Amino acid sequence: MERIIYREEQSFRQSFVIWIMLAAWLIVFGTFGYGLYQQLYLGKPFGDNPETDNGLLWSGLISILVMSAVFIFILSGNLVTEIWTDGIRFKFPPLIRKMKHISLSEIASAEVTKYSPIGEFGGWGWRKRFISGKTAYNISGRIGIRVIKKNGKQLMFGTIHQDEMKRAVEKMMQGNDKS
Repeated sequence: MERIIYREEQSFRQSFVIWIMLAAWLIVFGTFGYGLYQQLYLGKPFGDNPETDNGLLWSGLISILVMSAVFIFILSGNLVTEIWTDGIRFKFPPLIRKMKHISLSEIASAEVTKYSPIGEFGGWGWRKRFISGKTAYNISGRIGIRVIKKNGKQLMFGTIHQDEMKRAVEKMMQGNDKS
């Protein structure tokens, strides 16, 4: 009977991410706000190659809406990793909405280890390296579960609870030794 051993959920809601996004939004909003004030209220063209009043209004509105949509998309992202007696289940909404399952019979090895998100995968998020066959699902940090499948492909799942995840992965892999 399959049962869950451990579940971890992470999100992109760290304070530095929110501050960076807020600063970027304020810069864009402030620039277009100042441009609209200067061009519409003071009657002075904004910039070296000024747009029409409507063009400036629409480009500002579209820029702010697109940035807001991107920020909402980023902030709605979260990684759910579950260690079960029969394998690993995960989802990464809004990109991967349904829980995916890696069966224990597909796993050659799995261990919690330190890695370089930027050096190995090019950063955080959902990262796929086609040539090497490596895929990463990570939100923050440099600790993760490295899963090597029997077909040679590698998966990395970031974790923020190293010790709990290590115990869960070891317990899962003990079930693999019995088969």
